[in-house]
Amino acid sequence: MNKDFLIKAAEKFGTPIYLYDLPMILERIDSVKNVFEDLDFSLAFAMKANFNRDILRTFNNIGLMIDCVSLGEYLQARKVGFSPNKAIINGNCKKYKDLRQYIDDEVFSINLDSFEELLRLEKLTNKPTRVCIRVNPDIDPKTHPRISTGLKEKQFGVDYDTAAAMIEKIAHNSKIKLIGLHCHIGSQITNVEPYEEAIISIRQFVDRMKLKLEVLNIGGGWGIDYGDGSFLDLQKYKQKVVPLLKDFNCRIILELGRFVVAPAGYLVTKVEYVKKTKYKTFVVVDTGMTHLIRPAMYDAKHRIIFLYDSSNRDRITADIVGPACESSDVIRNAIEMPIPVEGELLAICDVGAYGYSMASDYNLIPKPIEVIWDGEEFFRSF
Repeated sequence: MNKDFLIKAAEKFGTPIYLYDLPMILERIDSVKNVFEDLDFSLAFAMKANFNRDILRTFNNIGLMIDCVSLGEYLQARKVGFSPNKAIINGNCKKYKDLRQYIDDEVFSINLDSFEELLRLEKLTNKPTRVCIRVNPDIDPKTHPRISTGLKEKQFGVDYDTAAAMIEKIAHNSKIKLIGLHCHIGSQITNVEPYEEAIISIRQFVDRMKLKLEVLNIGGGWGIDYGDGSFLDLQKYKQKVVPLLKDFNCRIILELGRFVVAPAGYLVTKVEYVKKTKYKTFVVVDTGMTHLIRPAMYDAKHRIIFLYDSSNRDRITADIVGPACESSDVIRNAIEMPIPVEGELLAICDVGAYGYSMASDYNLIPKPIEVIWDGEEFFRSF
């Protein structure tokens, strides 16, 4: 999206705003489908990345499944039109009332995260219930520690010995049907090798247990380029991982959030102050960690587009900071930029995932509005 479009949206709706490029999102979905064109394949959108209703409606209309990690997400998905047979239920803390709802609605699958969760499900199940077991293959995805989920010390999934015990227990329960395995090793993964290791590891377990899978859910975590040049090479993934998946001879489900929506999102913000001290310069803007927590939580560095005429401007090295009463409310540290003046605009890039969905009411700073560009016009999304 070019600068003029970003400026036009800010002039129409004010700042701060989250702006989503819907045509770009659809293009990225097509690129995913091309990777798996030779497989029985379904794409499930990982709703935790972005729960905008209009985006979700679009996904439902084009036939995507939905990956939910809470009852709240599931109910939101139902409100926008997703049927239960398109819903995949993840998460490591499914409450009794949550499981009751999923059982009654007959969702596509409940992905069991622990042996204890299976015991709870057994108490509740009064009709055929489809499940997958989330295995933890102890693979290092070589990503940020806070989004690495496939290591044995993390709280998600079960080791293979526990999975084997769960399979044996399910075999003696006529109401619970094991349809497959699930594995999600982490997020923002930019190397293909961890995926190869995980799939090979699962293959060995399937062979050992003599399992016949209906479904292999391989999670997601595909990394994007946040400006450092690192991203998952889709062609290499297709060459290295897809042949391993073909060998399972079953339906493959991929759960993606960030890869689909992150590059299509912008957070447009206005400069309120240029504050100069003896030690440094701060560009104070009307958005920050309450709207985009990734820099504070993950040390994320998002690309910044300066939406003002930078010709004949002196350049400075400054910290771009937000309005929250926290020293961690920094969007970018020590960034070189043309000196702005009050009222000029910046756009923070690649915020379509884990931006608005992680926004908070801290300091009671109002959340931004969400705006969608549908290829023809902007409209506010409610």
